[in-house]
Amino acid sequence: MISTQELFRLIKGPIAVAEPLAPYTGLRIGGTADYFIKPRDRGDLCRAFGYFRERGLPFFILGRGSRLVVHEEGFRGTVIATHYLDRIAVDGEVVEADAGAAISDLTDCTAKASLGGLGDFGTGAGTVGGALCRIDGTPGRMACDCLEWVDVLRHGRTRRLRNGELQAGMGKRGLGAEVILGAGFKLRKVSGRARPAAPAITPDAVPVPSHALSGRVFRDPDPRHGHEPATAGELLDACGLRGSSCGGAQFSDSDANRILNNGNASSGDVLELVRHAREAVRQRFGVELEPGLVLVGYNRNGTHVPFI
Repeated sequence: MISTQELFRLIKGPIAVAEPLAPYTGLRIGGTADYFIKPRDRGDLCRAFGYFRERGLPFFILGRGSRLVVHEEGFRGTVIATHYLDRIAVDGEVVEADAGAAISDLTDCTAKASLGGLGDFGTGAGTVGGALCRIDGTPGRMACDCLEWVDVLRHGRTRRLRNGELQAGMGKRGLGAEVILGAGFKLRKVSGRARPAAPAITPDAVPVPSHALSGRVFRDPDPRHGHEPATAGELLDACGLRGSSCGGAQFSDSDANRILNNGNASSGDVLELVRHAREAVRQRFGVELEPGLVLVGYNRNGTHVPFI
């Protein structure tokens, strides 16, 4: 059981009760969370994580929410948001970024400092933490030569992973099992002002207020032996799914691997559209697409899902 008084003594950041989650998601769908916490700093995040983990209480850590689908009945648990963990510091060619720092801010900051070398890091993710957890799942996308270290919370202590330990921790799906606190990058000076990478399509970048946009719906499949590699978007396109819809949910006309909420989509509409797309790709290509969206709420209240 959660003690509100104990939480307020433990956490420096704001704590809200019965907070609507729809505004914090790319699709703008979903009910309320019992508690919504915004840690002020890394120490605050570690204390919040420890409090709920030790008590076995349902919670998850939220980044930009581009992959998050919240049930209309809400989430009977706690959301720990990384919105205040957004520090980016440049020291010569070394850049440090907290887990909640937006990828768009990181690329803009490095460009202003005439630093290059980030490459595809963070493509499809909203935050540094989300990129390191590899929520986009693209093979090779996280093989970032400029990544020097990652700070994580492990067994109640802060650890800095470097070199072989970092590579071993990455594995196939990145550091998704870790609580990411921040990272360091060793970049290189370029002549003039570095040209920033093309910005990832995030909900905050969508100019149309009448609908909302998800992050990438499916992870890109691993290349199959004897076949040309294909992205999830290319497979969906080949099945004619671009622009297809279910209720208020529709695959984007500009990117077949993102879903639009045209104003009245439900979580059920989104999940049915995902189910239909997976079946279409399976039948035509024999490929089992792995969803990148994460459902919370209703009967999905028991697991810690880092950095959605």
